[in-house]
Amino acid sequence: MIHKPLKKLDKPVVLALLSVLVLAIALGLNWVIDWRGDNSAVPAAQTAGDKPLRAPPLAREPAAPSFDVVRVNPSGDTVIAGRAEPGAEVTVLDGETVIGKVLADKRGEWVLVPEKPLPPGSRNLSLIAKLPDGEELRSDSDVVLVVPENGEGATGVLALRVPGNGQGPSRLLQSPFTGGDGRGARGLTIDVIDYDEKGRATISGNAPAGAKLNIYLDDALQGSATADAKNEWRLAVPKLLAPGDHKLRVDRLDDGGKVTDRAEYAFNRAPPTEGLTAGTAVIVQPGNSLWRLARRTYGEGTRYALIFEANKSQIRDPDLIYPGQVFALTAAN
Repeated sequence: MIHKPLKKLDKPVVLALLSVLVLAIALGLNWVIDWRGDNSAVPAAQTAGDKPLRAPPLAREPAAPSFDVVRVNPSGDTVIAGRAEPGAEVTVLDGETVIGKVLADKRGEWVLVPEKPLPPGSRNLSLIAKLPDGEELRSDSDVVLVVPENGEGATGVLALRVPGNGQGPSRLLQSPFTGGDGRGARGLTIDVIDYDEKGRATISGNAPAGAKLNIYLDDALQGSATADAKNEWRLAVPKLLAPGDHKLRVDRLDDGGKVTDRAEYAFNRAPPTEGLTAGTAVIVQPGNSLWRLARRTYGEGTRYALIFEANKSQIRDPDLIYPGQVFALTAAN
């Protein structure tokens, strides 16, 4: 068979064929890209099976310093412990007086034993934590501390952690009782009765972990509670606490519902401070301040100095007054 030689292609034809080939390759690549979808925008290291990149976690807000333990013996020897940001310098203050400074460890824990015993009397402890970057944070809660006169024995030492804004429940860190009032026979206690000016009350105490409790106010059941792992129990009273005398009772129950221990406490809720008049007296309630008392008595909070001057034997610092104090409200002139 005789083959005819191929005819030599003209140059324009060759260029046209090359153009068609380039266009076909481009269309093919475009189809591959479309088929891959968004993967074309992912770095090769990620499409090879590595985990996708994630945004870094949001920075955590540093926690305010707090009290966990305050223990004072009748001589004023004190141990104070709490938490703060790791590495923070914690300053413990008695009013504006520095009691001592200590560094929080890597777990955020700190312990301070002041060099000098605390003198007898009432005081307000607070904290300032200076972080490694220089930022300073104040404690959200303070400790109201009452140290008895020397020789009075352990009874009378009180350490109560209270919210700095006057809102929320308090917590007893050291009880002034060695027995009797508010205490049952087997570790059941009534420690704190918190209430605001409207009569909203919270009751708390101690009991063995897991203990089942019924809480009564004036012999009416208010609710039940179970002691937690720290041996603490708490109940928000569902009804408003009216001014006057009240009796609180807490019963511990066994698995069959039988009462095995009981703690009782009688107390008086003073009248609210609304509508105060000059020439009378007032019992300080939780959340009170000299500014509020002056505003309700004289119409202006700026006249708090009148109350301070009339009661300065009881007030070391106008910013520090305590529930249960009785103040005379003198006439404005």
